[in-house]
Amino acid sequence: MDPLVATAASGMRSRMQTLDLLANNIANTSTSGYKADQESYNLYFGDDAWDAFNEGRPPGNEMPVVQRNWTDLSQGTLLETASPYDVALASSGFFVVTTSGGPLFTRNGHFRVSKNGRLETQDGFAVQNREGTEIVIDPSLPFKISKNGEIQQAGNTVAQFKVVSIDQSDGLTKQSGAYFQLTPAAKASELSDPEIQQGRLESSNVPPAQAAVKLVSVMRQFEMLQKAVLLASQMNERTFSEVAKIPS
Repeated sequence: MDPLVATAASGMRSRMQTLDLLANNIANTSTSGYKADQESYNLYFGDDAWDAFNEGRPPGNEMPVVQRNWTDLSQGTLLETASPYDVALASSGFFVVTTSGGPLFTRNGHFRVSKNGRLETQDGFAVQNREGTEIVIDPSLPFKISKNGEIQQAGNTVAQFKVVSIDQSDGLTKQSGAYFQLTPAAKASELSDPEIQQGRLESSNVPPAQAAVKLVSVMRQFEMLQKAVLLASQMNERTFSEVAKIPS
């Protein structure tokens, strides 16, 4: 394959991957606690870049592609909702919820109370207390949540949120929405001094305007690469036709 076509096609593939990533980020700009996905690229070096330095040179067929995705775990803006069921983490850490597939971690504190008093996510996952069991409160009574996550009703502490930190920066695998799963090599440890705010939610950390501008830029890059492929194909076609006209 023509090197120009191969390189441009590889660039088109990476731009398509980036478009999918950006589309998912934009679709979750209103998802509380959502963390933006970003991409990392490998590098392509032409021959001139490696003159007099061949040690560690990448394979000749290596092309510019998205090498891996990573998640930006920076905190989003804390928005006031005035709902007692909404809880935001103003510190590091994650809430822990129980699912049929094991525990998941999230910073989305948009909770609700079921008829039997179980505190759960909007997806129906039970929120864990410090003992690792579900939080149950009296649904007929008001409740307050202290900064350290204690839930108080009628002057008594009935439960306390379990908030954990992860020992590795890449120790979480993103699941659907604002949920994460622990990787096999990572460990979660309970935070001793989390800061929790009742009546607030952490917004998505995706900047909508910036994401929209980047989306337009990536689409333009894709169009330019398409034109490069077309131009290379036309040049090759013309070369073959000119060679065919050379008299023997």
